[in-house]
Amino acid sequence: MDIHPLVTHFPIVLLVIGVVCDAIGILRHRDFFVRVGFLLFSLGALTAIPVALTGDSAAEVAQHIDGIAADLEVHDTLGTVTAFLAVALALVRTHFVLKKKFVGFVRYVYLVFGLVTAGLVCAAGYTGGYLVYFYGAGTEPVTSQIELEKRVPRVDKFESR
Repeated sequence: MDIHPLVTHFPIVLLVIGVVCDAIGILRHRDFFVRVGFLLFSLGALTAIPVALTGDSAAEVAQHIDGIAADLEVHDTLGTVTAFLAVALALVRTHFVLKKKFVGFVRYVYLVFGLVTAGLVCAAGYTGGYLVYFYGAGTEPVTSQIELEKRVPRVDKFESR
């Protein structure tokens, strides 16, 4: 069973809402929202790791769908870059918070990178949805057909020797 669709929504929600809370907290000088944003974004970065790993296993099955290769590559690249950026940003922020240096200009620079990460999350989510709705990736009928084709060789294609 492919668990990628089950776990993929956690980092989407956590990262995007975390950045929204950070924006409110940083721009309106509300410490509560900055703290909530930190917690949500950090949890989102943490959950992005298993999503990227399960995405690789889901891609192994999906790559057998006709015509999906280019779109699958775009989704894979977006997902990987997003996961790395989210984890790196969470680690950098943790460092600044622990050193009590997450103030002033640093907050605004962080917010810009957070907004970029949220944009990448949305792009990766959109391309993932496109793979499901346009190609049927991860759906039972398509997965069953791929498994059937692996077990039973096609007779309508033969090679001349």
